[in-house]
Amino acid sequence: MTPVSGTVLVISPTENPARDIETSLRNAGHPLRVRWVQGLDTLEDHLRNSPPDLVIAERDGGPAALRDRVFEACQRLQPELPVLLLGTPLTVEATLAAMAAGADDLVSCESPASLRHLERVVAREITRHAVSRQLRQTRSRLADFEARHEKLTDSTGDAVACIQEGIVVRANLALARLLGHDDPAVLAGQPLIDLVAAEQQGEIKDHLRGVLKGRPLAAGLVLKLAGRDGVVAVEAQMILGNQDGEQVVELLIRAADPPRPAPTVTAISPLPVAGRAAFRVALAAPLPNGVTRAALLVRIDDVAGLEERIGFVETEALIGLAGTAIAARLAADDRLFGFSLDERAVIVERPELADIERLAETLRRELREEIFSIGDREAQLSLSIAVLQPGTGDGADTVIRQLANEVRSASAKDGNRVVIVGATTRTAQVEREEARIAALTRRALAEDRLRLAWQSIASLEGETRNHYDLLVRMTDETGREWTASEFLPAAQKFNLMRSIDRWVVGSALELIARRNPQHDTATLFVKISEDSVRDAEAFLVWLRELLGGRMLKRDEIVFEAQELVLQNHIRKARTLTRELVEMGAGFAIEHFGIGPSSAQMLDYIPTHFLKFHASFTQSFGDRATIARMSELVEAAKQHRIKTIVSHVEDANVMARLWQMGVNYISGYHVQEPEVVLLGDDATAARP
Repeated sequence: MTPVSGTVLVISPTENPARDIETSLRNAGHPLRVRWVQGLDTLEDHLRNSPPDLVIAERDGGPAALRDRVFEACQRLQPELPVLLLGTPLTVEATLAAMAAGADDLVSCESPASLRHLERVVAREITRHAVSRQLRQTRSRLADFEARHEKLTDSTGDAVACIQEGIVVRANLALARLLGHDDPAVLAGQPLIDLVAAEQQGEIKDHLRGVLKGRPLAAGLVLKLAGRDGVVAVEAQMILGNQDGEQVVELLIRAADPPRPAPTVTAISPLPVAGRAAFRVALAAPLPNGVTRAALLVRIDDVAGLEERIGFVETEALIGLAGTAIAARLAADDRLFGFSLDERAVIVERPELADIERLAETLRRELREEIFSIGDREAQLSLSIAVLQPGTGDGADTVIRQLANEVRSASAKDGNRVVIVGATTRTAQVEREEARIAALTRRALAEDRLRLAWQSIASLEGETRNHYDLLVRMTDETGREWTASEFLPAAQKFNLMRSIDRWVVGSALELIARRNPQHDTATLFVKISEDSVRDAEAFLVWLRELLGGRMLKRDEIVFEAQELVLQNHIRKARTLTRELVEMGAGFAIEHFGIGPSSAQMLDYIPTHFLKFHASFTQSFGDRATIARMSELVEAAKQHRIKTIVSHVEDANVMARLWQMGVNYISGYHVQEPEVVLLGDDATAARP
């Protein structure tokens, strides 16, 4: 079976069906993304903002009214979206009832056979949905094409008539005026032969029959048309086409082309007089006191594309106009140099580097918005600009090489951007980017746009209970999904980890509370940052208030913190871990094994799981690494602590870890991380 891809939404009270379906489909070779949603509000949010390719609703997961609302929401927001009902038994009567209720089919995940049936139904419906979507897009493009064709036909100076079964079904204004009429409607419905002089009527019939049979005319027709004021001699063409599934013939009468003046191109030198040599000399000139000097290299993006669109000579003229536009925006003391055909170098002196960066951004933005006229053509362009503040000891050739490398790299990727180069400016750029990401994260927290995801932890001992690492993701205002590694470093720098920790813990506890204990036997691992360890007392007060006296269960939630964080705050770490264990939770030390006294940590911190640092897996072939890991695994066994090894991507490594006595593994060999979103509607009390 051909693999299918896309997104499947599973609507059920618990995430068990979503997890079973996702596992079965991925094992069958389908790279599908399965999302579990519980409420109708979350479903409608998905349907509006990120429509899936398929919806599976649990038949027995709630009242019939709720299922009806699911069908209604899908029909209202995504009419062509396939919807399956999930339930048992899989009988003809049950399937007919599901279809009568509005579903496309009935599926089940209760047995291997039913899962194979589910796979085929899912593949069929996703394929059908994709074909339907492509057909709809094709029809839309066809309708757009026909509308533009009609508009072009109406506005052109060429006379055009559309002939179907010998009858003029449509004519444009140019043809009507050619025949002495003011309204093309008077021609519609007339036989074509009535518009042709009597001596040519037999000939025109033969030509029409030949074109309809697929015999194109070797040359144009010389026709005498019967106009209101007399006979009009024209040269015409017959073109076979299709309209609404019917064959039509277009009669095209070319209007005489008026003489056109040759396009004029303003002769502008493509390069300023001063070139690279002068630019290098200027870079080495002494710097006046109290000012900041920076070099800019401005590159016009996609010159090859411009040459293809507007021509080679016209592109050279456009580059000259762009150079003039750049020069017009520079101060009197700024110096402009030619660097290559499509690049300009500028040396700028300002009181602050920020003033120079603003100038570069102004050049990029304003030239992007400007429309350049070259003869009878118009064109727009975009710029990539590299800005470098030379440091002490930087030679001119080094500066030039850095600028050229950076601006050409930026232009080759996306273009239309300003790149700040150099040690000092690069640091400032990084800091600005971190501040921007932190602001995004702060807004995501305020607007509840964080999400939980999981990565499976597999048992090497055949344990049936599932274990999952909870991961956090962020969705920004544009709908783009950020992984933890993309936004947590900035969040940590700007003191947001305390709030993120509490959101994750609160969401995890709410997720556990919504589960059905008779069917769900999963243990969730929840990370705690250094900020929460450092602020252990406040975190514990918040957690007790959130629990309201309820005890936790070790087999449901395990808190985890990094070994070096625990070592750096050993007293607070002992207080935190002991209190968490007294509340009933489990505790794990992650990134274990790289500290100066890893084994001794086990005597001070009450621990149930150890998660080895990724470096052990990455250098697993090294004898010293294996010896060190074996020693730590043995120490864990003596303390009755389970061990977990992450980043396992090879079956041979997995086998050797099993021989070593490791209890659990995670990584790409087990399951691709962060695949299935858990409870998109999970929310937690704010700290």
